Amino acid sequence: MQTTLDVIVPIFSLIALGYAAARFGLLSDTVGDGLARFVFVVAVPVLLFRTLATMSFGGANPVFLWLAYFGGVAAAWTLGTLAVRRFLGADHRTGVIAGISSSFANTVFVAIPTLQRAYGDAGLEPLLIIISIHLPVMMIASTLLVERAAALDARDGADLARDPVPPLKMARRMAVNLVTNPIVVGIVIGLCWRALSLPLEGPIDEVTRLLGGTAGGLALFSLGMSLTRYGLRGDLPAACLIAGLSLVVMPLCVWLFAREVGLPPLWLKGAVITAAAPAGINAYLFATYFRAGEKLAATTILISTIASVVTLTVWLKILGV
Repeated sequence: MQTTLDVIVPIFSLIALGYAAARFGLLSDTVGDGLARFVFVVAVPVLLFRTLATMSFGGANPVFLWLAYFGGVAAAWTLGTLAVRRFLGADHRTGVIAGISSSFANTVFVAIPTLQRAYGDAGLEPLLIIISIHLPVMMIASTLLVERAAALDARDGADLARDPVPPLKMARRMAVNLVTNPIVVGIVIGLCWRALSLPLEGPIDEVTRLLGGTAGGLALFSLGMSLTRYGLRGDLPAACLIAGLSLVVMPLCVWLFAREVGLPPLWLKGAVITAAAPAGINAYLFATYFRAGEKLAATTILISTIASVVTLTVWLKILGV
């Protein structure tokens, strides 16, 4: 138990310090935005590049890892959408936002520092394999399903704040977003570096080590600063339900699927901890862009992040550190 606390306490202490710095005006929102952008554009891509360029992944099959993880995503997404639609009478778009909030884990700001602290750099192996297709799969699925939901709401006479995007324009926008996404760029460069068997040494090794080393701490601190924006804005029962699906049901499904397909122990742990990360800000970004379920997404982010102090501790205890 002490080992688990040694992992969890520093992680959420950094989040709390970031929250306090923003809440009491020690650092401005502009600083928080700058830190978050540095983490997303520089630190994490460099960390992913360095890890991919230098790490050996062994002979395990990544397909089984993807099946286990995205099987959990599908289960949590479906349950979140059905629950909000059936029991709360939400429209189609809000149902999709609930599904995204249930299954789009905060892989960058929580899963990376948690896995690195719990299992070292080796713990990033399964996360990197998941991330390599996670963003494209989740972005494409989310966009397509929300656009379909917008069309269904229009058919049902719901009040839409925006017109559905033409398919060609939507495909072009998704392609541009993926190609220019710093996480994707870092992964692609790391894979190319690895494929060419280039050495990582000298100044390049030192620079990437120093920059990548800033990712975990700054990610947690900037996440804490961002939480001041997500108050309890309503939809509290629904948000608690979605947070439960995100923190308990999804990692449980991933754990069961991973055991069924026989993943190596470290990959199983990495997949489950990634799935157990709280809801990511992508859900809120989708909600604000499509103007549906904003309060639900914002409240879910706040509740799931706070509750993950307990749930991540439990999952690390179950899995072993």
